[in-house]
Amino acid sequence: MSERLERVSLTVPTDLLAEFDDVVTDADYDSRSEAVRDALRGFVSSYRWRDDLDGRHQGSVVILYDHDVTGVTDALLDLQHDLHETIISTQHVHLSADRCLETLVVDGPAADIRELVRRIQSLRGIQQVQLAVVGADDGATSVHSDAGASDGHDH
Repeated sequence: MSERLERVSLTVPTDLLAEFDDVVTDADYDSRSEAVRDALRGFVSSYRWRDDLDGRHQGSVVILYDHDVTGVTDALLDLQHDLHETIISTQHVHLSADRCLETLVVDGPAADIRELVRRIQSLRGIQQVQLAVVGADDGATSVHSDAGASDGHDH
């Protein structure tokens, strides 16, 4: 049974498209379209997983952003103050003249963590946001990350 397909048009930065094309080639995709479909499936799956979180959790939110975008640094700082009960630690690293990496260690209700990630993703200048949940209030050792998996050790 064939799947109905829709044609869409995207506007992306040239350097991102070049990186994407490298991945398409390296991963041996038949086309950009197939790779985009794969990426979209992963994005939707990650969003749904995050949306289904319940209870209290601990983990980290990793943010890559362009600090030259007007207002993004102040917006992130304001957000951290607004949600200080969920964010228990932060680390800021200058990766280049214009790119910063910020790691927020979080502890709190899943709904608050979801709200934090949603608000960060909506900011202009944010290039990437990754959530890794590494614990739950019940002492569970299950690990899920939008980007990777557990090392299998209980600590």
